[in-house]
Parts: sequence; C-alpha cells; structure tokens
Amino acid sequence: MDYTRTITVAAERDAVAALFVDYSTWPEWQPSLLSIEVLDGEPPAQGARSRLIFRRGRNGTTVMTESVEFSELPERWNVVYEVAGVHNVCETRFERVDARTTLVEQRNVFRFTGFMRVVGLLFSRSFPAETQKSLEAFRDFAESRASA
Repeated sequence: MDYTRTITVAAERDAVAALFVDYSTWPEWQPSLLSIEVLDGEPPAQGARSRLIFRRGRNGTTVMTESVEFSELPERWNVVYEVAGVHNVCETRFERVDARTTLVEQRNVFRFTGFMRVVGLLFSRSFPAETQKSLEAFRDFAESRASA
C-alpha cells in the first residue's frame, strides 16, 4: 500500500518541522501515544532508533520501532516504523508556501507479511484516513503554538 496525504499549516516552515520531530510534544497531538524510549542515537538525527508504545482499543497496546532513515531538516524527515508483520516507510516533506505557511506532505509505503497481509487488505482504507487525522491533529497543535 502506498499513499500520500498533505496539510497546510499556518506557521513558518522551520518552526513546523521542529515541532513535528520534537518527541516531547508528540503526546500533545498524538493522544494514544503512551511512551517513547530512545534506543540508539539522538532523534531526529539519521540513524536514531526509538521504541514507541501506543494505546489500542480499551486495554491493548501496540509497540513499534521507529528508525530515522533520512534527516535533512527542515526540508525532509524519513522514518521507518516496524511492528510484527508491518514495515512502514514514512517520508515527510516540509515545503515553504510563504513566510507564514507550510505544506506538510507525507508519503507512506506499507509492506505487510504473514497475517498482517489480511489485516492490510481488510483495513486498507483506514490507514490513509488515520494518517490524515494525525496530520490534522498536528496542524491544529502547530497552529495553536504559532499563535501563542
């Protein structure tokens, strides 16, 4: 599965990119994020690895590994998310529209193995919708920070 989603953020590009990769702010716009543990390196630098734990459903959690594949901030930040049966390459680009507007474009490429191939087929429409929802939550967060 391969798709791209975009949002426009009413804030300066460097500030938008910095907020997007600042782990300390992630729980503010990703409410299901329970914890982040840095395993290697210094995020958001290339080569950094982290373990993320998300709440799923009422009592469940999902543990995934994030690896920073490419970091050329404030223009681009590419990461790989891995969880059993799922490999997700997430390429995020920050483009200056004008002095106070930023286009955030995110391309996601998913590869599924084992049972997750079935899950990927059954829920293929929900993945782009969840990405869009997350980007919109980030936009609202970033714009509230920019206006403060």
